[in-house]
Amino acid sequence: MDVERVLVLGGARSGKSRFALEMVEEKKVPTIFCATGIPTDAEMEERIRRHQKERPPHCTTVEVPYGFAPLFSLSLSGKAVLLDCVSFLVSNILLQEGSEEQAYTRVVGEFGSLFSRQERERFFLVLVSNEVGMGVVPEFPLGRAFRDLLGRVNQWLAERVNHVYFMVAGIPWKLK
Repeated sequence: MDVERVLVLGGARSGKSRFALEMVEEKKVPTIFCATGIPTDAEMEERIRRHQKERPPHCTTVEVPYGFAPLFSLSLSGKAVLLDCVSFLVSNILLQEGSEEQAYTRVVGEFGSLFSRQERERFFLVLVSNEVGMGVVPEFPLGRAFRDLLGRVNQWLAERVNHVYFMVAGIPWKLK
């Protein structure tokens, strides 16, 4: 694999997004920021605003809450693409599909297409995702399905990237 793909994992407020932004900034190329959050309530709206303020002004933001089709009209060659975050993409697709297996197939298909495009266009790719399998077992079936699905997706991604980092208290641990 001669394209560069990075997966940044960690818990809530672990420094994942900041670390990922620093990685793309180091490349000194135009950056496409792929946002996956959906403003469903006031708290989420504030969270999205906070993330938007943290982005460098030269980033182009593309909303991709349900997949990468919005990227099709853009040239990505020679750019950095930062997806923040895989967790919301997986959650959004799970809620649309209703089935963990159907959601897994769709998510893997989306990333497969993105990776194929990266092979053709040669862009730097950083993926940010939460590690949610280290905490309390969720009380409700949908929470457990999300936890399990995201764990499977994170494993699938980790197999296909060059580098994996795990963030703890703002400190990156290189796993791969």
